[in-house]
Amino acid sequence: MFLRSFILATLLGLICACSTLSSIASYTVTEHDIEQGLLEHLDQLSQKTSVAGIPIMLSVSSLKVVVGPENRSVVALQADATASVSVFGLRYPAKVKLELEGEPYYNQQEKALYVRSLTLTRSEIDAAGFKGNLTPLADRYMGLFNSYLATQPVYEVENAKGGLAWLSNVPLKLDIVPGKIIFAPRFEE
Repeated sequence: MFLRSFILATLLGLICACSTLSSIASYTVTEHDIEQGLLEHLDQLSQKTSVAGIPIMLSVSSLKVVVGPENRSVVALQADATASVSVFGLRYPAKVKLELEGEPYYNQQEKALYVRSLTLTRSEIDAAGFKGNLTPLADRYMGLFNSYLATQPVYEVENAKGGLAWLSNVPLKLDIVPGKIIFAPRFEE
């Protein structure tokens, strides 16, 4: 009877250990985590440029991140921005709303998550009575986001919470589900 209880308890303990191991063998990064990483450096998302010879200051005031919209393997960025035109000593601000999508990419050497291959899915400009799309301005914002996201990770796995930084030392694969990106060890290599 004692041996039977011991074997049952050992088996039950082994099953619990396996289920716990599977839950710590992956790490989830949420939309909020990515958004917070980007918002920390929001001041870097500004640039002086010109359109048709007119100087313009581009800046981003808020940013929202959506991971896996419509079950697609993309990260969508929704930005509220301002384009300020300075002419004859006067400043004319224009509100710009942009929606961009990019592919999440994990760089194993840098242990960081990037968003690359951005595409503009929607742009809307509201400037002193004009509402619509101004392609040259939207293209400048695309350049601003592309140059920023090419060099700045949106998340670093080394900063993983809960003692899961060990994941940064093994090859990882990404699974993108609505609302989150799941890092899990890649065992096939």
